[in-house]
Amino acid sequence: MNTWYLVETLTDDSATVVGEGGKVRGWTSVARLAPAPDVRIEPVIDAVRTSRRAWTKVVSSARTKKSFLLSALPVLGPSGDTHGVQVWIGDPDVPVDPPRIAAGIAWLLDRTVIAQTVEASMMSGVQPEDHVPERTPAEYYGKAAKFDDFEGLFALALNPQPGARWDSEMSVDHADGRTMRWWCWGKARVDEGNVGARLLWHDITDSGEPSRPTFAELAMKQGLAAAGVYTAVLDVQTRMLVAWLPRESPAPWVQWRDVESGSAVLHPDDHTVLDDAAARLDAGEETVRVRARVRGVEQDWVDTVLDVSKHAGPMSERIVVARMSLPS
Repeated sequence: MNTWYLVETLTDDSATVVGEGGKVRGWTSVARLAPAPDVRIEPVIDAVRTSRRAWTKVVSSARTKKSFLLSALPVLGPSGDTHGVQVWIGDPDVPVDPPRIAAGIAWLLDRTVIAQTVEASMMSGVQPEDHVPERTPAEYYGKAAKFDDFEGLFALALNPQPGARWDSEMSVDHADGRTMRWWCWGKARVDEGNVGARLLWHDITDSGEPSRPTFAELAMKQGLAAAGVYTAVLDVQTRMLVAWLPRESPAPWVQWRDVESGSAVLHPDDHTVLDDAAARLDAGEETVRVRARVRGVEQDWVDTVLDVSKHAGPMSERIVVARMSLPS
């Protein structure tokens, strides 16, 4: 009572409570939010999901003789669909607190981009006039100060399966220099036009300290940067640049920001290079050296050496790690 709840509506056939007052709830039933046996919350969620408009009303229970203030706000995604609903349940005479920030984004696998709303951009301090409606996955991952389960997110979005879901904490750098604590929920989508994943971001910085990189992680990043090691994570199937490892050390000659899609970094005529490398890795080679053209910062395309090896993770059948260097 007298608090905000966050309900995810990432798929059309379900709605579950994932947050309460800035704390994480484990995909629990909306029915449990009922403040009285004869005051149901499900119709409120359905109405806001469908109308995509805010809803507020004082309702009374005939059984308990009590009244409740219900207020619900939609959290819209980039397509205009409702990714979530924030619900206030409280006493009519108690002032309503401002809701914590939430936003919806969509990982569109067919186009290898992440679509985002203005609200999603603003969560990390981007001004509305600087909003970009689509970013590549690598650009999105690049905002994370600490994100330990990117493999889980990639598994959800790159190989969407009906009913699959994922959630994780993420520490994100804000434009003003502070680090925020976000919680993220995602569900796989396999319907036409939405193949990939729908996601819901929630800023819960005020409910706990964000996780930060350990000294060992920082030392490793500094050592790799000093050695000039540039490691890219690539998806063989979509030819997409998924991430840089570490995120602070992208290859300086590669134009990977402000491109039309994650698959636009590798020259289209060289996409088969990844296929050949993957086949050789499957045949037993530990590391395969190939050459491919990548989109350049100072010129259109740059001939680049890739030392490709398998990724030892849940997506090892299609994710590879490539250490990039310029030909000597």
